[in-house]
Amino acid sequence: MSQFAFLKPEFPELFDHVAKAEQLALSDPRGACFWARLTLETAINWLYLHERSLKRPYARELAALIAEPSLTQLVGPSLVTKAHYVKNQGNRAAHDTGRPLTAQDAAAALAELFHLTYWLARTYAKGS
Repeated sequence: MSQFAFLKPEFPELFDHVAKAEQLALSDPRGACFWARLTLETAINWLYLHERSLKRPYARELAALIAEPSLTQLVGPSLVTKAHYVKNQGNRAAHDTGRPLTAQDAAAALAELFHLTYWLARTYAKGS
C-alpha cells in the first residue's frame, strides 16, 4: 500500500507519478528521484493553475516557479525548502552521472514530497 494513497481520489496524476517513485526507491534510486521531481513539477503546475494568489514568474522553469515569493507566502518557507530539495534530487538524477543516488537519497526525496503533497491534499481536496 502506498503512503500517498490519499492523492488517488482527487489527484490521480500525482498519485500515478509518485507511486512509480515509491516502487523504484530501493531498486532504482535515480529513477525514483526522477519520478519524485516529476510529481513535484506536476503539483506545482497544478497550484499555479488553480490558486489565484500565485503570480506566474517570467520564467516557466520549475526553479522559478518554486522561487516565486507568492508561493512562499502561500505554502511557507519550510515547504519551499522541501520543494527545492526534491527538485535538486531530480536534477541530480537527470544530469549528475558522477555521483550515484542512493536508496537513502530517494527515501529522503519521497519524505519531503510527502509533506508537500499532504499539504496540497489537505488544502485543496474537496473532502478536506
